[in-house]
Amino acid sequence: MTGPNCGELSSVDAQETSSDIVEEHIVGRTEGKRKIMDSLLEVMSEKIVMIILPIHGIGGIGKTTFARLIYNDPMFELYSKVWIYVSQRFDLNKICESIISQLSERQNLHSYLASGKKILIVLDDLWEDNQIQLQELKDMLYDKFHNESGIIILVTTRSESVAERICTNIQPYKIPPLSKDMCWYIIKQRSYFEARDDSKQWTDIGLEIAQKCGGVALAAQSLGFTLRSMNFDQWVQVRDSDIWNGTISDHVLASLKLSHHYMPSYLKPCFNYCAIFPK
Repeated sequence: MTGPNCGELSSVDAQETSSDIVEEHIVGRTEGKRKIMDSLLEVMSEKIVMIILPIHGIGGIGKTTFARLIYNDPMFELYSKVWIYVSQRFDLNKICESIISQLSERQNLHSYLASGKKILIVLDDLWEDNQIQLQELKDMLYDKFHNESGIIILVTTRSESVAERICTNIQPYKIPPLSKDMCWYIIKQRSYFEARDDSKQWTDIGLEIAQKCGGVALAAQSLGFTLRSMNFDQWVQVRDSDIWNGTISDHVLASLKLSHHYMPSYLKPCFNYCAIFPK
């Protein structure tokens, strides 16, 4: 399976994330991206051979989307780029094999590395927190793939401790929550809010629902789709639902529970069937 650019493979096992992106739909990450790019440029100016930048935050906050923003930046247009979904099933050999297969599509790996082309690798959704395993990962990346031109590795993870253990020369970047207004913007996009004739009357309750998203982009997205076909009374029910009674880190799950609760009856069996399969 290929990504958006020629010759990019985007998975280790299953295609759970990829580098595909529609940047104009991304909300609230411009300043964070600017800070990251500035940090990368500063470290790159020091001629460091391998740079590892960890990106961490709770589930649904937008780590993968943020990594895509960086991955697709014009600064890396001439880089050879690799996107790998790691997941909870950490397998060092598979990660290595996937990188080799992507870099070797046009020539053998030795010739490729000797050509001096810069490399950008994304390791998306890393869960492994064993210090020895993480050190072996860093050693493998350096020993097999570094060259004089340099290699940049972006790592996304939910765990702050994983981010701290995998980092080398740039401090881990924590994805901040979105503001209430940003969540409301996403909800409006996904629910086709502006197309409603009486949309102004719904704004206050919409903002209250947005506040309950806890700054989590996935929560706002799933709620937007759920609210699309609802009437005003149903919006009130969503706002007042007991499902919201939890911590911020539970809000993604709460929003998905609400989406399931209001899902058409003919779709629920399909959803429940799919849920029996491991992630």
